[in-house]
Amino acid sequence: MKITKHAPVAEYRQIRKYVVDTVWESGNAPKRLASMRELAAMFNVSIATVQRALKELVDDGYLTVRAGVGLFTNPEQRWTYEKTDVIGILVADGRQIYYEKYMWELLAAIGSEVTGARRLLYPVNFLQTGTCVPETPTGIAMKGLIWLRPDFSPSSTADAFAASLKVPVVVVNSRRPGYSCICDDWEREGYDIGKMLLAEKRTAPVVVTPNDQAPQLTGLRRAFDAAGLALDERLFVRHGPDMCDRFRELLGRSGTPQAVYAIGSMVRDIQTVIVERNLDLEACRLIGEPVIREPYFRGWRIKHDFKALARTAWEQLAAEINGAPKRERNIVREIETIQ
Repeated sequence: MKITKHAPVAEYRQIRKYVVDTVWESGNAPKRLASMRELAAMFNVSIATVQRALKELVDDGYLTVRAGVGLFTNPEQRWTYEKTDVIGILVADGRQIYYEKYMWELLAAIGSEVTGARRLLYPVNFLQTGTCVPETPTGIAMKGLIWLRPDFSPSSTADAFAASLKVPVVVVNSRRPGYSCICDDWEREGYDIGKMLLAEKRTAPVVVTPNDQAPQLTGLRRAFDAAGLALDERLFVRHGPDMCDRFRELLGRSGTPQAVYAIGSMVRDIQTVIVERNLDLEACRLIGEPVIREPYFRGWRIKHDFKALARTAWEQLAAEINGAPKRERNIVREIETIQ
Protein backbone atom coordinates (compact mmCIF):
# COMPACT_ATOMS: atom_id res chain seq x y z
CA MET A 1 0.00 0.00 0.00
CA LYS A 2 1.37 3.41 -0.97
CA ILE A 3 1.53 5.95 1.84
CA THR A 4 1.22 9.60 0.80
CA LYS A 5 2.88 12.08 3.15
CA HIS A 6 1.00 15.24 4.05
CA ALA A 7 1.73 18.21 6.28
CA PRO A 8 1.40 17.33 9.98
CA VAL A 9 -2.29 16.71 10.56
CA ALA A 10 -2.46 18.21 14.07
CA GLU A 11 -0.88 21.47 12.88
CA TYR A 12 -3.17 21.63 9.87
CA ARG A 13 -6.17 21.00 12.10
CA GLN A 14 -5.23 23.89 14.40
CA ILE A 15 -5.00 26.30 11.49
CA ARG A 16 -8.32 25.16 10.09
CA LYS A 17 -10.03 25.53 13.47
CA TYR A 18 -8.52 28.99 13.88
CA VAL A 19 -9.92 30.14 10.53
CA VAL A 20 -13.36 28.59 11.05
CA ASP A 21 -13.55 30.19 14.51
CA THR A 22 -12.48 33.54 13.04
CA VAL A 23 -15.20 33.32 10.38
CA TRP A 24 -17.80 32.75 13.08
CA GLU A 25 -16.54 35.44 15.45
CA SER A 26 -16.20 38.07 12.67
CA GLY A 27 -19.94 38.32 12.23
CA ASN A 28 -21.32 39.85 9.03
CA ALA A 29 -18.19 41.86 8.22
CA PRO A 30 -15.30 40.19 6.35
CA LYS A 31 -12.13 40.25 8.44
CA ARG A 32 -8.61 40.32 7.02
CA LEU A 33 -6.65 37.25 8.03
CA ALA A 34 -3.11 37.44 9.38
CA SER A 35 -0.37 36.93 6.80
CA MET A 36 1.01 33.49 6.07
CA ARG A 37 4.26 34.42 7.77
CA GLU A 38 2.37 35.56 10.90
CA LEU A 39 0.28 32.37 10.93
CA ALA A 40 3.41 30.23 10.54
CA ALA A 41 4.93 31.95 13.57
CA MET A 42 1.67 31.73 15.53
CA PHE A 43 1.40 27.96 15.07
CA ASN A 44 5.14 27.24 14.87
CA VAL A 45 4.78 25.54 11.48
CA SER A 46 6.29 25.97 8.03
CA ILE A 47 4.84 28.40 5.51
CA ALA A 48 4.19 25.39 3.22
CA THR A 49 1.84 23.91 5.86
CA VAL A 50 0.03 27.25 6.17
CA GLN A 51 -0.27 27.54 2.37
CA ARG A 52 -1.83 24.11 2.07
CA ALA A 53 -4.31 24.75 4.87
CA LEU A 54 -5.33 28.15 3.51
CA LYS A 55 -5.72 26.87 -0.05
CA GLU A 56 -8.21 24.25 1.15
CA LEU A 57 -10.06 26.87 3.21
CA VAL A 58 -10.34 29.08 0.13
CA ASP A 59 -11.54 26.10 -1.91
CA ASP A 60 -14.12 25.33 0.80
CA GLY A 61 -15.37 28.92 0.77
CA TYR A 62 -14.30 30.01 4.26
CA LEU A 63 -11.83 32.54 2.86
CA THR A 64 -11.91 34.88 -0.13
CA VAL A 65 -8.89 36.30 -1.95
CA ARG A 66 -8.53 40.02 -2.61
CA ALA A 67 -5.67 40.46 -5.05
CA GLY A 68 -2.90 42.60 -3.65
CA VAL A 69 -4.61 42.88 -0.27
CA GLY A 70 -4.82 39.41 1.32
CA LEU A 71 -7.27 36.79 2.54
CA PHE A 72 -10.60 37.68 4.16
CA THR A 73 -13.19 35.68 6.05
CA ASN A 74 -16.40 34.90 4.19
CA PRO A 75 -19.46 35.75 6.34
CA GLU A 76 -21.64 33.52 4.16
CA GLN A 77 -19.82 30.50 5.58
CA ARG A 78 -20.94 31.13 9.15
CA TRP A 79 -22.77 27.97 10.13
CA THR A 80 -24.74 29.74 12.83
CA TYR A 81 -25.72 33.37 13.18
CA GLU A 82 -26.01 33.52 16.93
CA LYS A 83 -23.35 33.56 19.60
CA THR A 84 -23.46 30.48 21.78
CA ASP A 85 -21.29 28.35 24.03
CA VAL A 86 -18.97 25.63 22.78
CA ILE A 87 -19.01 22.35 24.70
CA GLY A 88 -16.17 19.85 24.32
CA ILE A 89 -16.80 16.14 24.01
CA LEU A 90 -14.01 13.65 24.76
CA VAL A 91 -14.59 9.94 24.12
CA ALA A 92 -12.52 7.63 26.33
CA ASP A 93 -8.83 8.30 25.54
CA GLY A 94 -9.57 10.60 22.61
CA ARG A 95 -8.06 8.15 20.14
CA GLN A 96 -11.15 6.30 18.99
CA ILE A 97 -11.08 5.33 15.31
CA TYR A 98 -13.99 2.88 15.23
CA TYR A 99 -17.14 2.94 17.33
CA GLU A 100 -19.20 -0.01 18.47
CA LYS A 101 -22.92 0.36 19.16
CA TYR A 102 -22.73 1.22 22.86
CA MET A 103 -20.26 4.09 22.55
CA TRP A 104 -21.89 5.46 19.42
CA GLU A 105 -25.37 5.53 20.97
CA LEU A 106 -24.02 7.22 24.09
CA LEU A 107 -22.14 9.78 21.99
CA ALA A 108 -25.20 10.39 19.81
CA ALA A 109 -27.42 10.94 22.86
CA ILE A 110 -24.96 13.46 24.34
CA GLY A 111 -24.68 15.24 21.00
CA SER A 112 -28.43 15.48 20.63
CA GLU A 113 -28.84 16.83 24.16
CA VAL A 114 -26.11 19.49 23.86
CA THR A 115 -26.99 20.69 20.37
CA GLY A 116 -30.67 20.58 21.29
CA ALA A 117 -29.82 23.18 23.93
CA ARG A 118 -28.45 25.37 21.10
CA ARG A 119 -24.80 24.84 22.02
CA LEU A 120 -22.00 23.88 19.67
CA LEU A 121 -20.24 20.57 20.17
CA TYR A 122 -16.46 20.37 19.72
CA PRO A 123 -14.87 16.88 19.47
CA VAL A 124 -11.56 16.69 21.35
CA ASN A 125 -9.19 14.03 20.05
CA PHE A 126 -5.54 13.08 20.39
CA LEU A 127 -5.24 10.92 17.29
CA GLN A 128 -2.39 12.85 15.71
CA THR A 129 -0.39 13.83 18.77
CA GLY A 130 0.75 12.35 22.03
CA THR A 131 -0.36 15.51 23.80
CA CYS A 132 -3.48 17.58 23.62
CA VAL A 133 -4.11 19.98 20.74
CA PRO A 134 -4.27 23.35 22.49
CA GLU A 135 -6.90 25.96 21.81
CA THR A 136 -5.62 28.51 19.30
CA PRO A 137 -4.89 32.05 20.55
CA THR A 138 -8.07 33.53 19.11
CA GLY A 139 -10.03 30.30 18.99
CA ILE A 140 -13.40 29.82 20.62
CA ALA A 141 -12.79 28.54 24.14
CA MET A 142 -14.83 25.64 25.49
CA LYS A 143 -17.24 26.45 28.30
CA GLY A 144 -17.15 22.90 29.59
CA LEU A 145 -16.28 19.29 28.73
CA ILE A 146 -18.25 16.04 28.81
CA TRP A 147 -15.92 13.04 29.07
CA LEU A 148 -17.39 9.67 28.07
CA ARG A 149 -16.14 6.42 29.60
CA PRO A 150 -12.50 7.31 30.46
CA ASP A 151 -12.11 3.84 32.00
CA PHE A 152 -12.85 2.28 28.59
CA SER A 153 -9.33 3.23 27.43
CA PRO A 154 -7.33 4.75 30.32
CA SER A 155 -4.91 7.43 29.13
CA SER A 156 -2.50 9.71 30.96
CA THR A 157 -2.83 12.17 28.07
CA ALA A 158 -6.59 12.44 28.48
CA ASP A 159 -6.22 12.65 32.27
CA ALA A 160 -3.70 15.49 31.95
CA PHE A 161 -5.85 17.33 29.44
CA ALA A 162 -8.95 17.20 31.66
CA ALA A 163 -6.92 18.27 34.70
CA SER A 164 -5.50 21.25 32.79
CA LEU A 165 -8.90 22.72 31.97
CA LYS A 166 -10.22 25.72 33.88
CA VAL A 167 -13.82 24.89 32.97
CA PRO A 168 -16.23 22.30 34.41
CA VAL A 169 -15.76 18.65 33.41
CA VAL A 170 -18.52 16.06 33.74
CA VAL A 171 -17.62 12.36 33.45
CA VAL A 172 -20.15 9.83 32.14
CA ASN A 173 -20.17 6.15 33.15
CA SER A 174 -16.80 6.10 34.87
CA ARG A 175 -15.72 7.27 38.32
CA ARG A 176 -13.08 10.01 38.40
CA PRO A 177 -12.19 11.80 41.65
CA GLY A 178 -12.46 15.57 41.41
CA TYR A 179 -15.18 15.63 38.76
CA SER A 180 -18.94 15.32 38.66
CA CYS A 181 -19.76 11.75 37.62
CA ILE A 182 -22.99 10.63 36.00
CA CYS A 183 -23.20 6.84 36.04
CA ASP A 184 -25.58 3.97 35.72
CA ASP A 185 -26.45 2.81 39.23
CA TRP A 186 -24.47 -0.41 39.01
CA GLU A 187 -24.67 -1.30 42.69
CA ARG A 188 -28.45 -0.86 42.67
CA GLU A 189 -28.57 -3.07 39.57
CA GLY A 190 -26.72 -5.89 41.36
CA TYR A 191 -28.95 -5.54 44.42
CA ASP A 192 -32.14 -5.67 42.34
CA ILE A 193 -30.86 -8.69 40.39
CA GLY A 194 -30.07 -10.41 43.70
CA LYS A 195 -33.59 -9.80 45.03
CA MET A 196 -35.12 -11.10 41.81
CA LEU A 197 -32.98 -14.24 41.88
CA LEU A 198 -33.86 -14.93 45.49
CA ALA A 199 -37.55 -14.44 44.73
CA GLU A 200 -37.21 -17.32 42.23
CA LYS A 201 -35.15 -19.35 44.73
CA ARG A 202 -32.08 -19.19 42.49
CA THR A 203 -29.49 -19.12 45.26
CA ALA A 204 -26.46 -20.41 43.34
CA PRO A 205 -25.88 -18.12 40.34
CA VAL A 206 -22.80 -18.25 38.18
CA VAL A 207 -21.33 -14.73 38.20
CA VAL A 208 -19.17 -13.58 35.30
CA THR A 209 -17.39 -10.49 36.55
CA PRO A 210 -14.64 -8.14 35.33
CA ASN A 211 -13.12 -8.10 38.83
CA ASP A 212 -13.97 -8.54 42.49
CA GLN A 213 -14.56 -4.79 42.94
CA ALA A 214 -17.39 -4.50 40.40
CA PRO A 215 -20.19 -2.44 42.03
CA GLN A 216 -22.80 -4.87 40.65
CA LEU A 217 -21.09 -7.59 42.67
CA THR A 218 -21.26 -5.39 45.78
CA GLY A 219 -25.01 -4.96 45.29
CA LEU A 220 -25.53 -8.67 44.62
CA ARG A 221 -23.67 -9.58 47.81
CA ARG A 222 -25.74 -7.07 49.77
CA ALA A 223 -28.99 -8.68 48.60
CA PHE A 224 -27.76 -12.15 49.54
CA ASP A 225 -26.41 -10.94 52.90
CA ALA A 226 -29.81 -9.41 53.71
CA ALA A 227 -31.35 -12.84 53.12
CA GLY A 228 -28.76 -14.53 55.34
CA LEU A 229 -27.11 -16.25 52.38
CA ALA A 230 -23.63 -16.15 50.86
CA LEU A 231 -22.64 -16.23 47.22
CA ASP A 232 -20.69 -19.31 46.21
CA GLU A 233 -17.42 -17.87 44.89
CA ARG A 234 -16.58 -21.22 43.32
CA LEU A 235 -19.18 -20.19 40.74
CA PHE A 236 -17.39 -16.93 39.89
CA VAL A 237 -15.80 -16.59 36.45
CA ARG A 238 -13.41 -13.65 36.44
CA HIS A 239 -12.33 -11.79 33.34
CA GLY A 240 -9.16 -13.05 31.72
CA PRO A 241 -7.76 -14.78 28.64
CA ASP A 242 -8.92 -18.20 29.84
CA MET A 243 -12.38 -17.17 31.06
CA CYS A 244 -14.24 -19.11 28.35
CA ASP A 245 -12.29 -22.26 29.26
CA ARG A 246 -13.13 -21.75 32.93
CA PHE A 247 -16.81 -21.14 32.12
CA ARG A 248 -16.86 -24.22 29.90
CA GLU A 249 -15.24 -26.30 32.65
CA LEU A 250 -17.73 -25.03 35.24
CA LEU A 251 -20.68 -26.00 33.03
CA GLY A 252 -19.16 -29.41 32.40
CA ARG A 253 -18.70 -29.98 36.12
CA SER A 254 -21.99 -28.58 37.43
CA GLY A 255 -24.40 -28.93 34.51
CA THR A 256 -26.99 -26.27 33.72
CA PRO A 257 -26.71 -23.52 36.37
CA GLN A 258 -29.66 -21.85 38.04
CA ALA A 259 -28.59 -18.51 36.58
CA VAL A 260 -25.70 -16.77 34.83
CA TYR A 261 -25.22 -13.12 35.72
CA ALA A 262 -22.77 -11.65 33.20
CA ILE A 263 -21.91 -8.26 34.68
CA GLY A 264 -21.78 -5.36 32.27
CA SER A 265 -21.44 -6.43 28.65
CA MET A 266 -19.71 -9.69 29.52
CA VAL A 267 -22.43 -11.78 27.90
CA ARG A 268 -20.43 -11.17 24.74
CA ASP A 269 -17.30 -12.61 26.32
CA ILE A 270 -18.98 -15.95 27.05
CA GLN A 271 -21.53 -16.13 24.24
CA THR A 272 -19.49 -18.62 22.21
CA VAL A 273 -19.76 -21.10 25.11
CA ILE A 274 -23.48 -20.36 25.59
CA VAL A 275 -24.15 -21.15 21.93
CA GLU A 276 -21.69 -24.04 21.75
CA ARG A 277 -23.22 -25.75 24.81
CA ASN A 278 -26.77 -24.86 23.75
CA LEU A 279 -27.38 -23.67 27.29
CA ASP A 280 -30.96 -24.35 28.41
CA LEU A 281 -32.25 -20.79 28.90
CA GLU A 282 -35.59 -22.06 30.18
CA ALA A 283 -33.92 -23.66 33.19
CA CYS A 284 -31.10 -21.13 33.47
CA ARG A 285 -31.81 -17.43 34.00
CA LEU A 286 -29.37 -15.52 31.77
CA ILE A 287 -28.75 -11.93 32.89
CA GLY A 288 -26.78 -9.24 31.10
CA GLU A 289 -26.84 -6.06 29.10
CA PRO A 290 -26.18 -6.90 25.46
CA VAL A 291 -26.47 -3.77 23.35
CA ILE A 292 -27.44 -5.90 20.38
CA ARG A 293 -30.07 -8.54 20.96
CA GLU A 294 -28.24 -11.71 20.12
CA PRO A 295 -30.68 -14.25 18.64
CA TYR A 296 -30.06 -16.73 21.44
CA PHE A 297 -30.65 -14.26 24.27
CA ARG A 298 -33.53 -15.03 26.61
CA GLY A 299 -33.55 -13.88 30.19
CA TRP A 300 -33.21 -10.59 32.06
CA ARG A 301 -31.78 -7.77 30.03
CA ILE A 302 -30.53 -4.59 31.71
CA LYS A 303 -31.54 -1.78 29.39
CA HIS A 304 -29.28 1.11 28.54
CA ASP A 305 -30.88 4.51 29.10
CA PHE A 306 -28.63 6.70 26.99
CA LYS A 307 -31.12 9.57 26.96
CA ALA A 308 -31.23 9.74 30.77
CA LEU A 309 -27.42 9.68 30.99
CA ALA A 310 -27.12 12.41 28.36
CA ARG A 311 -29.84 14.61 29.85
CA THR A 312 -28.42 14.34 33.37
CA ALA A 313 -24.84 14.96 32.19
CA TRP A 314 -25.83 18.08 30.27
CA GLU A 315 -27.98 19.40 33.14
CA GLN A 316 -25.06 18.97 35.53
CA LEU A 317 -22.55 20.61 33.19
CA ALA A 318 -24.88 23.53 32.48
CA ALA A 319 -25.42 23.98 36.22
CA GLU A 320 -21.65 23.97 36.91
CA ILE A 321 -21.04 26.50 34.14
CA ASN A 322 -23.43 28.73 36.08
CA GLY A 323 -21.61 28.16 39.37
CA ALA A 324 -23.29 25.07 40.83
CA PRO A 325 -21.16 22.57 42.82
CA LYS A 326 -19.92 19.21 41.57
CA ARG A 327 -21.99 16.16 42.39
CA GLU A 328 -22.44 12.49 41.60
CA ARG A 329 -25.70 11.26 40.13
CA ASN A 330 -26.79 7.69 39.47
CA ILE A 331 -29.23 6.50 36.82
CA VAL A 332 -31.40 3.49 37.73
CA ARG A 333 -31.90 1.21 34.74
CA GLU A 334 -34.85 -0.96 33.86
CA ILE A 335 -34.53 -4.74 33.88
CA GLU A 336 -36.72 -6.34 31.22
CA THR A 337 -37.55 -9.96 30.51
CA ILE A 338 -36.73 -11.24 27.02
CA GLN A 339 -38.67 -14.39 26.15
